[in-house]
Amino acid sequence: ASRPVDRRLCTEPLPSTSQLCHIPCPIECETSAWSAWGPCTYESCDDPQAKKGFKLRKRRVTNEPTGGTGNCPHLLEAIPCEEPSCYDWRIVGLEECIPDNEKPCGPGTQVPAVVCVNGDGEEADRQLCRDAIYPIPVVCEAPCSKDCVLSMWSAWSSCSHTCSGKTTEGKQMRARSILAYAGEGGIQCPNSSALQETRSCNEHSCTVYHWQTGPWGQCIEDASVSAFNSSASWNGEATCSVGMQTRKVICVRVNVGQVGPKKCPENLRPETVRPCLLPCRKDCIVTPFSDWTLCPSSCQDGDVIVKKQSRHRVIIQLPANGGRECPDTLFEEKECEASPVCYSYRWKTHKWRRCQLVPWYVRQDSPGAQETCGPGLQARAITCRRQDGGQADISECLKYAGPLPSLTQTCQIPCQDDCQFTSWSKFSSCNGDCGGVRTRKRTLVGKSKKRDKCKNSQLHPLIENQFCPCDKYSAQPVGNWSDCILPEGKVEILLGMKVQGDIKECGQGYRYQAMACYDQNSRLVETSRCNSHGYIEEACIIPCPSDCKLSEWSNWSRCSKSCGSGVKVRSKWLREKPYNGGRPCPKLDHINQVYEVVPCHSDCSQYIWVTEPWSVCKVTNVDLKENCGEGVQTRKVRCMLNTVDGPSDTVEDYLCDPEEMPLGARKCTLPCPEDCVMSEWGSWSRCYLPCNGSNVRERSAESLRQPGEGKSCPAATETEVCTLNKNYWSTCQLSEKAVCGNGIKTRMLDCVRSDGKSVDLKYCEELGLEKTWQMNTSCVVECPVNCQLSDWSSWSECSQTCGLTGKMIRRRTINQPFQGDGRPCPPQMEQFKPCPVKPCYRWQYGQWSACKVEDAQCGEGTRLRNISCVVFDGSIEDVGKVVDEEFCGEIEPIIDGNKKMGLEETCTLPCPGDCYLREWSEWSLCQLTCVNGEDLGFGGIQVRSRAVIIQDLENQHLCPEQALETRPCNDGQCYEYKWMASPWKGSSRTVWCQRSDGLNVTG
Repeated sequence: ASRPVDRRLCTEPLPSTSQLCHIPCPIECETSAWSAWGPCTYESCDDPQAKKGFKLRKRRVTNEPTGGTGNCPHLLEAIPCEEPSCYDWRIVGLEECIPDNEKPCGPGTQVPAVVCVNGDGEEADRQLCRDAIYPIPVVCEAPCSKDCVLSMWSAWSSCSHTCSGKTTEGKQMRARSILAYAGEGGIQCPNSSALQETRSCNEHSCTVYHWQTGPWGQCIEDASVSAFNSSASWNGEATCSVGMQTRKVICVRVNVGQVGPKKCPENLRPETVRPCLLPCRKDCIVTPFSDWTLCPSSCQDGDVIVKKQSRHRVIIQLPANGGRECPDTLFEEKECEASPVCYSYRWKTHKWRRCQLVPWYVRQDSPGAQETCGPGLQARAITCRRQDGGQADISECLKYAGPLPSLTQTCQIPCQDDCQFTSWSKFSSCNGDCGGVRTRKRTLVGKSKKRDKCKNSQLHPLIENQFCPCDKYSAQPVGNWSDCILPEGKVEILLGMKVQGDIKECGQGYRYQAMACYDQNSRLVETSRCNSHGYIEEACIIPCPSDCKLSEWSNWSRCSKSCGSGVKVRSKWLREKPYNGGRPCPKLDHINQVYEVVPCHSDCSQYIWVTEPWSVCKVTNVDLKENCGEGVQTRKVRCMLNTVDGPSDTVEDYLCDPEEMPLGARKCTLPCPEDCVMSEWGSWSRCYLPCNGSNVRERSAESLRQPGEGKSCPAATETEVCTLNKNYWSTCQLSEKAVCGNGIKTRMLDCVRSDGKSVDLKYCEELGLEKTWQMNTSCVVECPVNCQLSDWSSWSECSQTCGLTGKMIRRRTINQPFQGDGRPCPPQMEQFKPCPVKPCYRWQYGQWSACKVEDAQCGEGTRLRNISCVVFDGSIEDVGKVVDEEFCGEIEPIIDGNKKMGLEETCTLPCPGDCYLREWSEWSLCQLTCVNGEDLGFGGIQVRSRAVIIQDLENQHLCPEQALETRPCNDGQCYEYKWMASPWKGSSRTVWCQRSDGLNVTG
């Protein structure tokens, strides 16, 4: 890239210096709960010889991490164990009890139904279990018609401890109940202790081990891999070589620390080395330095401040991946050579010398060439002065004071008929008072004293006045205060731009009011005469915007439903309202709170009802002899926390679904001797889609004791209609730390029966319903974007070249409008500051002299006027004050837009009895054409007139008509006029014309 240059050289619009971007929120690793401990298996079933045995439990990653701490915790834990095996038989049920010797009842055996499973509990080929011990048939009793009948054993309860140690021992139990008492001569029921069995479980020690991994190290180039396609890309970035990464892997004993690696299963050790792709190195790239900024080429007003010149360069590529760093120096400056102090200079003209006759050979062809009078030339001295009046070298004025005034002018050496005067006297002395005037005189000589034309003081003045020099000046403020302007900070140069936010928008600034400087005659002069830099400064404050402030989020409420999908709520409350254009509050409710409601899903199996076995049926009609018939059974029902190892702790009943609470008592029938005895009902069969109301499911029971002669068994199957399931979408959900941006809309997988009741997901899983739904979709929550403004532009040129009312303006624009709940843009897009006051100068006519008639008392004559240089404040109203002509030296003599000076005009001096016109009146105020106070849009008009003066009524017919003149104008108003009269005083009263603003405009 070429070097930086002045911004003004770039004519295209400035590219945007800010843009919207998205910062992805970190997602921490989330894992499932631990599984139950598996069986004792070899480290590696591929090589089981001389290998140790381990029991394993596992968990899985449910949410992959991005942008957070990155590492997931370990997913596998191991416990050393004895007698490992890779495959084993699992009993899934017992077949019917077959009595021995083909008898109808009595002692017999039950053959177990088995499957072959691997170490993960998954079903495997039966051949793989050939080395495992096959379960032997179980001894059982097929009751005869008068024997006691017992139920099947219940399932083993969950283990009381997950491991065994000195003070802990895992136990689990199972129970069975009496279904029918024995009749006379039958086998009697056992005592109550024989209805329960206990066994040890989780006998392994509580010493748990796992592999722990450290973070992956830096990718280091691997020299052994040379042939690599350098055009490969890694995460969208070009890569230049292959590297290797390593990490530390240690074996850790839970709650103890690092141990030897043999304690952990070797075949499950995580990898310690992996290949990686090295992104290409990027060196820092900077432009060459810009040219040095210019030093002041001319002299400096007032105090000399040593100026500095600077140059800079811009970073156009930052280093990456170990590339060359950027240079420390991006900005350099050095002091300029001191500029001389310069003053304001002006030409000082001195009086004209005596008129010299133009040489004869120049004027020999003109009439009267032989005369010793006529046109000549006179010269004057011109010196250079500083504004304070001090003497200066003429070269300074040639540089700084504009063109040289003329050194010569034509003059007339009087001939005999011309008026002749003495030379001007010296000016009278000034007495030192400001506002004084000094004079000089001359007198007529010779015959000129008697000539009337020479006595005309307008044409031939005998006295000349001049203001005395004065050094008394006074300063006074003018105009309004500027806006509050913040001091401009230093611009840091980085990547060719300022970092957004460096621009201060509030705090202490200054406002300015212009100062005008006047001399003792109230004439406007340069502000430097009052030793002022032209302003009064005053500190001011721009208040900083304060955003809406809310409290932190409260904790989430509990899920509104204990089973299935519900909602949970959290809230923030208002702590401080926004002011001074701060970021607005989100929509609040009537108690100034904002809520967030998200769907939640309560696992229907998180809390479950657990029942103990039914008690023995207690017969209500007491007949001790038979001990059978109608009765009541009871059982304990508890709400328990469900874990992967089964129900653990008893909790409050309200945490379980009250509608699903099992019965604690029921009617029952205790079979009499020789009655049929049936087992408990088995599980319901699966429902099959579609659930259209005609599908049914069924369950069955078995006959445990055959009936005596003439009696039968009840139906062994029961059916019911299948119910329907459905699920719902949630709202848009963001990651944990996000407030806006991309999110995911998920469906809470809620399993709902056709009667609207939420049930456990397993019912839907059995039907495969969840597999047919899309479970998430992307969504967006609009981000709040603060208003971004451009820098202030440079101050504009002054709106006026001189005077009191000039303004400078600077502007800024909106680079990025605010969005959503972002901070709004401030209303002030431009600021003004008054310009330093400068006097205005112009040429202006003086008053007309009285009308003079040559050699007569009345009739037609002439009148004269001069032009003067006046200073004024730039407004139309200021008539101006006369100053030395040198101040108008650079101004072309133009008055009212006309270069031709009207310094003489004819006039009439009325004779006695004549009618005559008076002088023109002043121009009237600007008058609009109005009806009922409304401007008709024709523009404004000003009028002036010359009144007719009638001295003798007899000559009225000879009088001229009254003269009227009009001119257009812009600043008119609507007025109405009406005649007004005072109360009568005797026989007279005053009558006048009054304008609607109350002004008397009679005449």
